[in-house]
Amino acid sequence: MISLLASISPLASTMTAPALPVIGHDLAITSLPERQFTLSIFCLGYAIGPLFLTPLSELYGRVRVAQLSNLWFLIFNTVCGLSTNCAQMLIFRFLAGLGSSTTMSIGAGMLADCYQPSNMGAAAAIYSALPILGPVAGPILGGFLVQHTSWRWIFYVVSIWDVVVQVIGYFFLEESYTPLLLERKLQRLQKESHCPDLYVAHPTDRSLANVLRRSAIRPLRLLGTQILVQVLALYLGFLSGVSYVLESTFPTLWTTKYGYSESIGSLHYISLGIGAILGAQICSFANDKIYQKLSARNGGVGSPDFRLPTMLVGAVLIPAAMFWYGWSAENNLHWIMPDIGGAIFYAGFLMGVINVHMYVIDYYGSNSASAMAAVSLVQSLFGGLFPLYGGDLYVVMGWGWGNSLIGFVSLGLGIPSIALLWRFGAHMRSRSTYARRSQIG
Repeated sequence: MISLLASISPLASTMTAPALPVIGHDLAITSLPERQFTLSIFCLGYAIGPLFLTPLSELYGRVRVAQLSNLWFLIFNTVCGLSTNCAQMLIFRFLAGLGSSTTMSIGAGMLADCYQPSNMGAAAAIYSALPILGPVAGPILGGFLVQHTSWRWIFYVVSIWDVVVQVIGYFFLEESYTPLLLERKLQRLQKESHCPDLYVAHPTDRSLANVLRRSAIRPLRLLGTQILVQVLALYLGFLSGVSYVLESTFPTLWTTKYGYSESIGSLHYISLGIGAILGAQICSFANDKIYQKLSARNGGVGSPDFRLPTMLVGAVLIPAAMFWYGWSAENNLHWIMPDIGGAIFYAGFLMGVINVHMYVIDYYGSNSASAMAAVSLVQSLFGGLFPLYGGDLYVVMGWGWGNSLIGFVSLGLGIPSIALLWRFGAHMRSRSTYARRSQIG
């Protein structure tokens, strides 16, 4: 159910990619960076939303906050379809992104509520299935809608899907946050026993102001003081930025370089989806197996470092994919060659995302929500700002050298970061006041 709810945000964030030229023409957006910004500003809402909205789940529960924030998204996403100028589109897209930002972070929190590290990989595979399909199905639907109807229907279709998911979630999505479930049980026992003083239900620090202040400050403190959070946030932020550059420029490759129409060109997003699905499923399956095997060798005690072998595979695939994708597009090779490169990139990208999320959950335990908010802050900022210059990168350097530059940078960030975590992760964990202290089973 949470996977279904989390599918809306990736769908909305990428569905406008094939329609950027038409939106720019209708709304008089002549600058290429401004057109790209109408797509990527959605991510800036991601950066801010979790700091203030996700902590509300500590007071009101995961489900209620997810549904109300999704209702916020429904309103402003629909209004995007009524925009008449660039300013309106940017403001409404930002507010829509702000509302949809909680579903992904709350989904990660529900995984932590319900699963142990030893079987987290299988749960992550199921959870990531529909959000992975969003960036694939979105541009395909957007390409056909903009060619046969109007770009405004892109937003209306997403809103219709949001209503369907909201109705299903209202009846079937169940609460998972343990403190709230215990509190509800306590209130029921108090009512049944007619003894309101049976237990203390509300600690003094659970006021709305205290929870918001504590939860908004802690991610920033973690980002400023924890080397591990800084390393993972920088690496995942860079990968997210590259993924948005690839998604936002993918239609341009097929319409200008290969001469396809918007609708036919958008079908090539299927290759990205195939790579993402294979990467997520293979990574999640291998992750559990490797984690269990290394834990058995370690006397039955798990460690966040056991997530690093599969993360390393993704770190190697990503630069190889960018070289393949870039030079096959530069030399105008058969259309399947850039598709293969894009598929390999998304397989590596999903390996990086899944492993970073599980590493952070294992590493920080009860503080994992704050650590994830810190990582997501940087990830969303990179995702929102990178596409502003992605198109210019290919104009100046071409598809070959532009993607090669990305490949070299990802190679320089990925492997050294993983080596740093493998060598010094345990030492950093022993010195951190936020890291999980108990053994991980």
